[in-house]
Amino acid sequence: MTRLRLLLAALAMFVSVPAFAKDAGVFLVRLGDDTTGVEQYVRTPARLEIHQVGRSPRLLRRHFVYDLRGGEVTALSVVVTPADSDTPTQTISATFGGDSARIQIENAGRPAQSLSAALPKDVAIAAASTPWTIYEGVIRKLMKSKADSLRTTIYFLGSGSYWLSLHKLGKDSVAVANGHLDQFHAKVSKDGDLLGVLPIAGTGKFSVERNDRIDLAAMTAAFAAREKAGAGIGTLSPRDSVKTEVAGASLWIDYGRPSKRGRVVYGTVVPYGEVWRTGANAATQFRTDKDLDFGGTRVPAGFYTLWTLPSASGWKLIVNRQTGQWGTEHDASQDLVTIDMKVETLPQPEERFTIRVEPAGGGGVLQFDWDTTRVSAPFRVVTP
Repeated sequence: MTRLRLLLAALAMFVSVPAFAKDAGVFLVRLGDDTTGVEQYVRTPARLEIHQVGRSPRLLRRHFVYDLRGGEVTALSVVVTPADSDTPTQTISATFGGDSARIQIENAGRPAQSLSAALPKDVAIAAASTPWTIYEGVIRKLMKSKADSLRTTIYFLGSGSYWLSLHKLGKDSVAVANGHLDQFHAKVSKDGDLLGVLPIAGTGKFSVERNDRIDLAAMTAAFAAREKAGAGIGTLSPRDSVKTEVAGASLWIDYGRPSKRGRVVYGTVVPYGEVWRTGANAATQFRTDKDLDFGGTRVPAGFYTLWTLPSASGWKLIVNRQTGQWGTEHDASQDLVTIDMKVETLPQPEERFTIRVEPAGGGGVLQFDWDTTRVSAPFRVVTP
């Protein structure tokens, strides 16, 4: 109990907001039913300060301080610490000037890294863990202008630059898209304050809610207690593998396992009519040491990636020759075969996407289970 009181006291100091601050806010970031992060900011003409708490893959606090001059970022410092410690696990310092950035990264127990990056004019500087305050700043520029749209560049520390496009949908709504293929609809005030975000397309299907009354210290303590009790979020889509032998064939599948998190999966999280990576993150990999026959469609022994095309009327399995690519990089010119799949309704929802290979006769059945849906494709091992 004493430890919890100390943690609450430390966090109260960590998230203190000056009483005179007028430009301040808190963003709750969710993936389905799970709150994955909280982002609190205070903005003045010379400084932007952000306190962020992220829960995946473990609970961490991040403190960002932007130095501003004339609305432009001149310097940025980042300090990352565990929720129950003041000892940083990572610090980042960056300076920005002209058309470049110079970045120094120090990770605990590792040599420091020095990086440089070329940047275009009017670039927005953000971190993937805490981008919403930065998005709000760009949205404000659009809402205060007479233009209907704005296109600029956003630079994410450690992962490079992407285009950022905003388009007014009305007096209180803005469409947001980026070069990472994410699309959102943002609800905004007349001054451009970000009030909420709904995911529309892409892999970053996070929703955002503004709530200026959040007690970040108490919320972080609750997150810490849950994690200590073994109920933390962990990795959002952990990697898993299937290794099995059926009818003399050795099969191996490597894939990411997203969770349902209270959402309707197919038709929303996984859109109909679009090729899906059949999992999360990197493309799903598949290896067989024997030829396989899927209802008359032959897949030679080899190493492939597996993709699917879901639709309300049926599913198709796509076997692709390319391997090692990210899950948004499907190259249709590398498709080997397309196979019809059987669709069934599961008696109970499956929380986490699961791939199985069930032995059957002279081969097996490849099964994909998630939410209330099972799709499958039977195959026969081809013998000489």
